[in-house]
Amino acid sequence: MSVAVVRRTGLACLGLVAVAVVIVLARVSASAPPPVGVLEACVNPGNGNMRLVGPSTACHNNESRVSWNVEGPVGPAGPPGPPGPPGPAGQDGEDGEDGEDGEDGEDGADGSAGPPYIWVCTPGNLDYGNNPQAEVSIFNGGNATATLSTHFLNKIGVNVSGGPVPLSNPPATYPGETGANTVTLASKNTLILPFLLGGGLRATDNTMMASVEVTSDQPIVVGMQMANGPLNAVPCNALPK
Repeated sequence: MSVAVVRRTGLACLGLVAVAVVIVLARVSASAPPPVGVLEACVNPGNGNMRLVGPSTACHNNESRVSWNVEGPVGPAGPPGPPGPPGPAGQDGEDGEDGEDGEDGEDGADGSAGPPYIWVCTPGNLDYGNNPQAEVSIFNGGNATATLSTHFLNKIGVNVSGGPVPLSNPPATYPGETGANTVTLASKNTLILPFLLGGGLRATDNTMMASVEVTSDQPIVVGMQMANGPLNAVPCNALPK
């Protein structure tokens, strides 16, 4: 028999033995604990015999040592599977009880819907020429210091604060803030603004104040009185929101 035939026969036997070992290992792995990561064996190239050995067991002189991993590298992820069938519909929940209707809140006299709080006093002049005294009183009813402005407005809405009071003697000016200026008023304090009533007619003189407008970032109350003989209180009203 030639050497080539012997070699072919040995390799064929070696392959059969390897297949048998794999089958045996598969059966053992089904019932035994997970194997170690690497298997080692001694192979006799002359007769094709192969035997599993431990890491510390030496092979015979006529054997060659081989080893292989128990598990190969992780393969790439497969494509996503088709979507599953829809699940059954859930049960309908019970109807909740109807809540009771809340009571309507009363309208706040100070414009309690939130800032800005705006109050208007009108009329602001009695159209007399004897310059009687008058005053505007502003009460800060909020819990924080108020930032506010008082504007003395003529009949077309122009702010005449800081301007001359018509026919005043001695000459006087209207109080209040000009432009975007503001003042502060501590909580529960009252700001009193005295002024002179001008002489003339509000309907024809645009230098004469016709109404007073007070704007605040805190809830306020505003009142005005004009001293023409007996005290003459003029109502001031919060603008509706």
